[in-house]
Amino acid sequence: MNSIIGQDYKTLGDTIVLEDQTITKTGSGYMLSKDNKASNEDYGIVICRSTKSIFYLFLKFQRIDSEKKEIILDILEIDRTYLTGNIMTEYCETKNGSDTEILALVKDTKDNPEFYTKVVKAWKANRKSEKFEKISKKKVKRCGNEGYGI
Repeated sequence: MNSIIGQDYKTLGDTIVLEDQTITKTGSGYMLSKDNKASNEDYGIVICRSTKSIFYLFLKFQRIDSEKKEIILDILEIDRTYLTGNIMTEYCETKNGSDTEILALVKDTKDNPEFYTKVVKAWKANRKSEKFEKISKKKVKRCGNEGYGI
């Protein structure tokens, strides 16, 4: 998977065939908010999957020679076995408020809460280092449930 770091995400096609697995683009993703940005660059996260893993690709949007590129900076791989009884979520909050850079693996409580509070693992898409960094789950106060009320 690390072989695609530094490549333009847009040019990879819907299916990425690697030596040990095939990755499929899901079409899901989101931009990181500008309110806590580290630079003037735009960043985002897209989600891909294979039969054994879910991948979060950390992207930097650049304009090079009048062409827009989506450069893959880093990849967070989550083994699907971790999703048994758990959910990956975004839109988490710390004591300082909402932080779009944080992704978390949370316990699936099955009761469709507005917020998940039982964090198993957490990561930050750090725009300064341009890497995913593991952070203490204690830093994450809660994460929104995208399916709440639907």
